[in-house]
Amino acid sequence: MRILIAAGGTGGHIWPAISFRNWVQEQDPDSHVFFVCGNRGVEREIYIHENIDPVFLPMEGSPLSGDISEKVSRSYDLCRSFTISRDLIRSKRPDICLVFGGYISFPVIMASLLAGIPVVLHEQNARAGKVTRICRILGIRICTGWERCIPLEEKDFLPVGVPVRDMDLMEPEQAWKMLGFAEDLPPSPRCLVLGGSLGSDPLTDLAKGMCSNEQFRDLNFLVVGQSDPFRKIERNLWLIPKEWKVNLLYSLADIVIARAGSSTLSELVAFNLPSVIIPWRNASDDHQMENAILFAEKGFGSIWEIDNGILENLAFMIDYELKRARLGQAFAFSRNRNHGACEKIWDLVQQTVEGRGRN
Repeated sequence: MRILIAAGGTGGHIWPAISFRNWVQEQDPDSHVFFVCGNRGVEREIYIHENIDPVFLPMEGSPLSGDISEKVSRSYDLCRSFTISRDLIRSKRPDICLVFGGYISFPVIMASLLAGIPVVLHEQNARAGKVTRICRILGIRICTGWERCIPLEEKDFLPVGVPVRDMDLMEPEQAWKMLGFAEDLPPSPRCLVLGGSLGSDPLTDLAKGMCSNEQFRDLNFLVVGQSDPFRKIERNLWLIPKEWKVNLLYSLADIVIARAGSSTLSELVAFNLPSVIIPWRNASDDHQMENAILFAEKGFGSIWEIDNGILENLAFMIDYELKRARLGQAFAFSRNRNHGACEKIWDLVQQTVEGRGRN
């Protein structure tokens, strides 16, 4: 089978796509998977790290956002991207287009439909994005990372889960050594602060405030993505460069503070890591809050809000999640279920190519 995968914008869209591609290569080596993405730096970084050579569309944002000049420029880029996608489909002749989201999805979807290529979309978030809502109207098959996908009705989608990178945790000392830091590994409890593939200045500022607060004096904070090179800036605060081998970072963590990107949440669940989630409220359609609510409802972690949150509550949540993990009360999740997500997507892809089944 020849599969065109469209995935771009952020790591939250790209990593599940790459995880699925890796699974396909193991299960069906005769299949050929090729990628198309946008033109942001983070997209290039991720694909280069994975030794994947995608087709880069000249898009760096949605034509629905920004000021008038940005909307005009992005609309022009959208038209160019449609032409490139159309030519790519004509040359590669895929059997199906599998879309994992991001602002680059729309021109690829439209070029596929006009060429008579079937499309399947995977929505990672608990709130459907604009492209996903358009796909529902167009009758495109939709699979989702969660059992809920607002505002879609249950009949509109198939819950399959989010493909997660095939990673192993290791002893913290080994992971620290592999990261190459000269300083000694900070003692436990270690709090890993993750701002997602694009980083998060507010989370960095939060950690800087917490490290000098008496309530958090026993925690050592490892803040990822806001420093190059590695720096220790306080007694218990380290700034760590962006690292795509996130299993090394997860191996260091006794607890994680993170944004509510769906891929990050899926990885936290997969590795059963105690966590406090701080949703980014400016995310499109506030989808991170929907992700976080579902995450907390399932007992995977706690939610704290950075804009109106009280540090005493955050300290309580961190202590609660650490104690719950020590007592073995945290939700146990088998990473083998990640293969289940890939299998379900693969089944849907095959059904769609063969013209079988419904969502």
